[in-house]
Amino acid sequence: MIDFAQINYLAVLASTVAAMFIGFLWYSPVLFGHAWAKQRGMKMEEISGGGPMTYVLTAVTALVGAFVLALLLTMGGRATVASGLTVGLLIGISISVKIGMNYLFENKPLGLYLITIGYHLVSYLVMGLIIGAIG
Repeated sequence: MIDFAQINYLAVLASTVAAMFIGFLWYSPVLFGHAWAKQRGMKMEEISGGGPMTYVLTAVTALVGAFVLALLLTMGGRATVASGLTVGLLIGISISVKIGMNYLFENKPLGLYLITIGYHLVSYLVMGLIIGAIG
């Protein structure tokens, strides 16, 4: 049974911010930005980052992902760090496999796929950790 009152909305918000921060670092020159740009056949200087709406929609997708993760954790009882990490990992793996299907049909480089799924795996693990710890 879904009980929306059991969701810790502060944990969902904190997870959203964490996912956005991880993405900022992940695709920056600090971590994988140069490799990501190279896999796309671009230089870092050529990447605009999109306009404000890109960031708003990115935040919305992170919020929805964090909310669904929190919802799944509350359906299984009280959220814990262990359950948060486990469910976060399972969601990350599921998303990675599905993204892999697209990359196969789009004939994209393996390196680009690994950078992309790495972000999703790490962000869902961190979101699960946060929701499990706070929730």
